[in-house]
Amino acid sequence: MPREKLDTRMLSTGKDGRLFIEVNGQQIFFAEVDTFTTNMTFNSVDVQPVGDLTSYAVPTGVAFNLTFTEMLVRDDVNMKILVDALHTGKIPSYTFQGVIEAPDGAEQRIVYRRCMPSGEFGLQNLTPGEVVKRTQTYRVNAVPEYISTLATRAFQ
Repeated sequence: MPREKLDTRMLSTGKDGRLFIEVNGQQIFFAEVDTFTTNMTFNSVDVQPVGDLTSYAVPTGVAFNLTFTEMLVRDDVNMKILVDALHTGKIPSYTFQGVIEAPDGAEQRIVYRRCMPSGEFGLQNLTPGEVVKRTQTYRVNAVPEYISTLATRAFQ
């Protein structure tokens, strides 16, 4: 049986991705986002039984983070909502959708719910001669949900 080779025409790049934010129940394409990442971190504690040279990892949980950098175009879909809520003593949560489209039109879409602001947020970061950008990080307080996946053709 001949060995299959990677078809590089089927690879996706950053231009094939999009990030959406939900505002008042409506998905809005966050076109000004030039980078975004979502990561999951597995937590564990180490245990080492008496008389055993090996220490073992015991899983205790998992955490998800979504970080993006946006070029400053508008404030109304997230930053103004956040700052207005802070004036009332509340911190809002957000829902995002990350999308990657393959060259053949197949799509991976993942929903990130109950996203809470986490860490440092850029408000006004200016450098002469550069595009104004701000970075934001959210803790995703729900396990991400696959809406659609990029599947192996052998399973289709």
